[in-house]
Amino acid sequence: MRASTLVALALLAAAGTAQAANLSFLNQSILLRIPKAQVSEFSAEVGRVLNETPDGQRATWSSRPAKSRQTPVSVTLAPRNTTQTGKGQTCRFLAADVEQGKARENWGFWFCKQESGAWRASAM
Repeated sequence: MRASTLVALALLAAAGTAQAANLSFLNQSILLRIPKAQVSEFSAEVGRVLNETPDGQRATWSSRPAKSRQTPVSVTLAPRNTTQTGKGQTCRFLAADVEQGKARENWGFWFCKQESGAWRASAM
């Protein structure tokens, strides 16, 4: 699996549950520059934020560049709008501000917690 797909899945699934998602819209994303060896660390941080961070608070994660000349990728995650579905499922909107040097992107996705405890990207 390409590193770009792994990074996108980390953000969208937090626990690797969105393998079937069409991720072509992320082809030029800064997220794809997270080193492959750090994708699982980033994925764990997304899951931690979804599980532990109150609405409106922020958590920042930064990559460690593999080479000294590389600029780290910094992602600020901010959950908001936590809600319960009619089926009792907890869902949260996760905003992601992504930066590398002067380049900036803003992403936002809904996640719903599954019975297994894993978070899955949702269309809400």
